[in-house]
Amino acid sequence: MTKEYFFFYCMANAFCIVIFVMLLLHDWVYSTRQEKQIWFDRTVISHILYFLSDIGWAAILSGQLPRTRFLVILFNMLNFVFLGMIACGWFMYMAASEKIDLRKRRRGNHLVYLPLFLSFLVMAGIFIIKPSFLVNRNGELNFWYYPLMLAAPLFYILSSSIISIINAKKADNLDDRRLYVLIAIYPISVVVFGLLQLSVLDAPLFCFGCTIMMLFFYIQSLQSLISVDSLTRLNNRGQIDRYIKQVRYRDNPPVWGIMIDVDRFKQINDTYGHAEGDRALVLVSDALRQTADQMKTKEFIGRYGGDEFTIIVQATEEEVSQMISSLREILRSKQQENNLPYELKLSIGCEPMRDANDTMAACLNRADQKLYEFKRKA
Repeated sequence: MTKEYFFFYCMANAFCIVIFVMLLLHDWVYSTRQEKQIWFDRTVISHILYFLSDIGWAAILSGQLPRTRFLVILFNMLNFVFLGMIACGWFMYMAASEKIDLRKRRRGNHLVYLPLFLSFLVMAGIFIIKPSFLVNRNGELNFWYYPLMLAAPLFYILSSSIISIINAKKADNLDDRRLYVLIAIYPISVVVFGLLQLSVLDAPLFCFGCTIMMLFFYIQSLQSLISVDSLTRLNNRGQIDRYIKQVRYRDNPPVWGIMIDVDRFKQINDTYGHAEGDRALVLVSDALRQTADQMKTKEFIGRYGGDEFTIIVQATEEEVSQMISSLREILRSKQQENNLPYELKLSIGCEPMRDANDTMAACLNRADQKLYEFKRKA
């Protein structure tokens, strides 16, 4: 590594550090300090620390610092620790995002850190007892340094990626599915960038790869917050409004707008508290997902606001009737399974789009009017 390349390498890492600091400051300002946000911030800090220590290692490679065994060991141990912190932090962010029960158990939490702790003890022990096993007399790293360095990070990376891919397949909401896929892809992609930097190109691909992928992930995460209802994990009102502008008239079968309202929801809140009201909304949203899974049609489901939900679907009248019957049946089953002290029932209004001049917004308004007519008759 030449002196000129070292300065380029430093500028590249400094640029990436600035981006990560900006992400960190933005998250601190607008964060609600949820567990997943705390772990995200810790992972960002670990990236910054790794880039800083990597500059020190680059200084040794370029001759800006003397290539003594002590400095080689020092900066490579720092790289090892910070890389492990990145991988472990991302695993914990994944666990918090995807609500894995292990993180809630104190013993389970400690077990999560075990691979990182053991690999650190092995690496530190070798450096102390027999440093020549990892670093030769010329201050060059031996082959065995890299497997030991990557063992714990690869464990966390593979674990988080496998779990996220499994959860992505189970996710009902498209934005949740995309987020899980991104959680799975991010650590694998940065490993690829790191391997390319080591074996193919003499360029700071690792820091650029981390920065590009983290920016992309952060933007997608913000998009998920914008479009997904935080309680029910269904599409929120803003996403519904965006979607209905795209819906066009279809014939054979037509496009239907369905409005759904929870009966006596205010009474549930007033009698049993808002926590129980939230529970009722979650049960309804789960029933909506299960109903959609049973149908052969493609539905768009969202929380319209409060205790109102909406479904937009292209289906025959018979399929719509079957969907409504299935929804009521599934909800009755959930009421019995959860031993609810109240009756959880729905009022439903549905209307098809009438012609090419009709809009989905007008269609949903008509469905809403039918819903309240049903309520008055009930």
